[in-house]
Amino acid sequence: MIYTELSDVKTYLGIHKNLDKALEYITTRDLLELSLGKNEVDGEQIFINRMSYQTVEEQDSFYEAHMNYIDIHLALEGSENILVSDIRNMTEVKRELENDFIEYQGKNEAICNMKQNKVLILYPSDAHMVKVKDEVQKQVEKVVVKVKIK
Repeated sequence: MIYTELSDVKTYLGIHKNLDKALEYITTRDLLELSLGKNEVDGEQIFINRMSYQTVEEQDSFYEAHMNYIDIHLALEGSENILVSDIRNMTEVKRELENDFIEYQGKNEAICNMKQNKVLILYPSDAHMVKVKDEVQKQVEKVVVKVKIK
């Protein structure tokens, strides 16, 4: 997991070629111009899901992780908490290989408050619970950049 400011994200260049391309993209484009849903950057290697939703109570969300993709979360408007735990400390509940989705249960090890200009990079070992309200329930506009690493 990397939790940082958007202005510092280029510090992490050199980890993986697709991650480099994704970081370059998010620092040089107006992400508010993306349409809701899937936006292609480089086919299935890099794409961006733009979404809009209400935050929820922790008990109304769940942990997930991905085997083949890194997730880069950026809040465009509003804020939310994302809870993160190492998958080695979690219990697998469900696996959908065709969707690169694994659901987990367990306790959180870190809480990342996502607001404008914050970036959270999650690796396959990072189970994450999104949409969790921080102070009060609110509307969130965000993007999740999917970066293929396998």
